[in-house]
Amino acid sequence: MNDQFMQIKRLEQMDNHTFTIEWSDGQVNDYHLSTLQQRCPCANCTDEQTGKRRVGIKNIENVGAQRIVSVGRYALRVYFTSGCSAGIFGFDMLRNL
Repeated sequence: MNDQFMQIKRLEQMDNHTFTIEWSDGQVNDYHLSTLQQRCPCANCTDEQTGKRRVGIKNIENVGAQRIVSVGRYALRVYFTSGCSAGIFGFDMLRNL
């Protein structure tokens, strides 16, 4: 797989907490929003110095998304119902989850 050329063919909301991506190579993956926010790389969710999580798992176990938007041709930005919207999830990261 060459992540540089991997694109999203289809993105579908399954329920309030899950969405599915069909990739350009035909692979299909389901993503739980709470799992994504647990791995959110933004400075509000992860301490930049220590790498320690700032957001407790209990605070995000039922998190949803207000919207999900493309960032160029390489990533998605998720606007979580918890208030976080700064994390960018690269296609390579999403494929490896």
